Amino acid sequence: MAGGSKKAEKLEGLHGAARSGDFDALHSIYSSNPTLINARDNHSRTPLHLAAWSGQTKVVQFLCEHKADVRAAAVDNMAAIHFASQKGHLEIVRILLRSGAYVNASTRKGMTALHYAVQGGHVDLVKFLIHKGASLSAETKARKKPIDLAKDDQVRSVLTNSGEFIKGHKESQTDRLHGTSGSNDTGAEPNDESVEIKETSVTGQEVGESMKSGQRGRETEETTPQIGPPRKKAKVALSHLVDDDTQEEQC
Repeated sequence: MAGGSKKAEKLEGLHGAARSGDFDALHSIYSSNPTLINARDNHSRTPLHLAAWSGQTKVVQFLCEHKADVRAAAVDNMAAIHFASQKGHLEIVRILLRSGAYVNASTRKGMTALHYAVQGGHVDLVKFLIHKGASLSAETKARKKPIDLAKDDQVRSVLTNSGEFIKGHKESQTDRLHGTSGSNDTGAEPNDESVEIKETSVTGQEVGESMKSGQRGRETEETTPQIGPPRKKAKVALSHLVDDDTQEEQC
């Protein structure tokens, strides 16, 4: 019992030191028992959660360097990046992302770091998260996007401009992918009428030359249009062929 009580005191002291930024106390407790670095309190919070929430940059840096779990989730799946973003601690968010935190990690309610930063009106943090790839279209369980939580006009402007930039960038990439950018092709179909007129003119010239030269050879007769009613072809009896075809189809 005494050992358990002593460990509980150390655990409470570690969390308290992380929250208050008492680096010396934190370092002393960690040195005596490094396994406590990811220990949980009654709300499933680790020392990193508390340090991130209270803005203790030096403590956060130390914990991350000593293998604290930057993706650990407390109650409602709140990670350290959510606690830090809720309070607008830009430098701590920077450290967490550099240490492996997910920029688009979401809580049980679907809130991301960007949702919290927008909700709190933390303009610089909003810009930083967008730069790091935070999703502008992520929705909460209540189907709220980050911009839906914006109360600050400057934050709303940042989100709107960033959204337009990303949309335009994607459209530009799509145009280049399909080869439509800078194309000189107007898509107009060839003018068939002008082609036919040209061909008719040439044919008439050939006919005129043939008639003037008085050629009556076989080649001229094939190329020159026939004047007068068409000749009737001799009828040939094909009854025997019809009978053969009929018999073949019946088979």
